[in-house]
Amino acid sequence: MTSPSYNLSKYVCKIYQMSIQTKYNVRDSRSFCQYVNNITIPPQCEMISLDVISLFTNIPKELIIRDTINSWGSLRTNTNINLDLFLEIVNFCLDSSYFMFRDQYYSQIAGAAIGNPLSPILSDLIMEPLIDSVLRNICFPVHTIRKYVDDLFLIIPKDKKNEILTAFNSYHSNIQFTIEEEQNGRLAYLDMTLIRQADNSIRTEYYTKTIASGRLLNYRSIHPLSLKINIASNFISRVNDLSTNLTDTQKRNIIVQQLKLNDYPLSLINRCWNRMKTAKNIQTTHNTPAAERIYRSIPYIPMLTPHIVRILKQQYPEVCVSTRCTHTVSKFFTQIKDPVPALLKHNVIYKIPCSNCDKSYIGMTSNLLKSRLSNHQSNINKLDQLLNSGLPYTDPAIRSLREKTALISHCIDERHRFNLTETKILDFTHRKSSLSLLEMVWIYNDTSTVNKRTDVDGLNATFAGILHAIDKHRNKQQQIVNSIN
Repeated sequence: MTSPSYNLSKYVCKIYQMSIQTKYNVRDSRSFCQYVNNITIPPQCEMISLDVISLFTNIPKELIIRDTINSWGSLRTNTNINLDLFLEIVNFCLDSSYFMFRDQYYSQIAGAAIGNPLSPILSDLIMEPLIDSVLRNICFPVHTIRKYVDDLFLIIPKDKKNEILTAFNSYHSNIQFTIEEEQNGRLAYLDMTLIRQADNSIRTEYYTKTIASGRLLNYRSIHPLSLKINIASNFISRVNDLSTNLTDTQKRNIIVQQLKLNDYPLSLINRCWNRMKTAKNIQTTHNTPAAERIYRSIPYIPMLTPHIVRILKQQYPEVCVSTRCTHTVSKFFTQIKDPVPALLKHNVIYKIPCSNCDKSYIGMTSNLLKSRLSNHQSNINKLDQLLNSGLPYTDPAIRSLREKTALISHCIDERHRFNLTETKILDFTHRKSSLSLLEMVWIYNDTSTVNKRTDVDGLNATFAGILHAIDKHRNKQQQIVNSIN
């Protein structure tokens, strides 16, 4: 998400999305479930599914260019960019995918990168002509064909499985399909099992792969209760909607087994189940139009966050507040991805210790940390040059340096120096606008900084009060621990 071409890829993706009309796509599992429950399999036909092997990383660039040119009539209505420049931008977004692993840079030489916003829409771009071409060149009817990204669902004559697979695999050497056939009237597709009935109609059941762990957000995890209720409710609704071949008792057994595996109490499961059954005919409305609502998220802190959300809802009904957990997977498994060296990080809050006392300097930078430290070192070098030239600390040239940062001010006032090699990153953010607030919070919470107290003048009184309450609670907890020890 922080790659140089990410925002450009999102921009081009929107142009494609507004322009490409897909005949075969299904939006999601629920819409596909509604579709297949209203069709009948013709006699002497069967269900199959085709799946592309690693589609994203095997999308041929020549197909992307060709199909973009063929679709230019609709694309040009949604952009002022001319065709040549548009193709150049698409090429750039595809060719600039890279990553670093163990201090080595790797560039993707074929296909579209997984995680690139363009990849899903480019797969749609090439899959539509692919399907059209195959349907034109085969000599037998395909009664039904639907697509979800790279998964195809087809109803074809029973003796034509090999022919259809050969036809799809002949389109391009990079795009190869695997086939899954109907077995005993059952076929797994998306997260459903499609079941052929005696009258050749289709019914569905909720399906999970045998290797699935069944893990949802655990009920005992540190998340808001409302989030856990929503997860349980959505799971119950999903099983209910996708299981048209099961009775309510069978559906409920699946739901109870899955949610109890994740420590959800039976009383909560029953409440969500009953609410789902009675809410089918109830439509909720918002008093504030969607265009006027404001969406914000805040970290979830037990006891504190629920109170803040409640106050915000009362005072600002147009604000929709969600919470996010601060205990993320990346904090526990930090080596999943190759770490970015500290000096090459940006949008960070950092701390530099003084070499001569227990004080430290806290700062922020939206540039690379090494660039910011280089600026600090440059100021220190300039101070040393002035001192080596025989100027006293009271000289105006030296005193003028005090206005640059609190770090150089401490160096001048106390005759100390800072150990830049021991710099630590305290915090980071993807949003540059959050840096100043984060810096004030860290300075406020640290009583041993050389930063000026005016550095936190911009901290809202509400934040200051919250931080004071947290600090008071932390000190109280530490006193309890000390008394036990």
